[in-house]
Amino acid sequence: MSDLRTWKTWNEFLIQPGSNNNSAGASDSARSDHLRVNGAVIRLVKVEKDEILTLWERGERMFAGRFLLQEKNGQTIIVWTFEFDVKWYPWEKLASMFYNKQLGPVMEKSLVNLRDLLEKRG
Repeated sequence: MSDLRTWKTWNEFLIQPGSNNNSAGASDSARSDHLRVNGAVIRLVKVEKDEILTLWERGERMFAGRFLLQEKNGQTIIVWTFEFDVKWYPWEKLASMFYNKQLGPVMEKSLVNLRDLLEKRG
């Protein structure tokens, strides 16, 4: 997870149609610490044993993506969140509800992809 070059193998945000990835999985540019894809930049900000912090930028919009990792009963539990700054405007509050409906299923599918990939590697 801490090498962004591998994200195209499990992260649905990068493998969905329109992400500019071809069948070989190449993106606009990928390095271990940042990834440029479809006009957006994902940067690796912090990597620790129990937390990975990323910064997602697209135009003037910027938000943090956080992975919390916890060992429990021999298994690793991963919690993935996005953090948005929402102003007091009613339309921004309403938009935040749509973010959850839009992003949630894609994040869940990505985590299932990651689990399946890690289980195959054993």
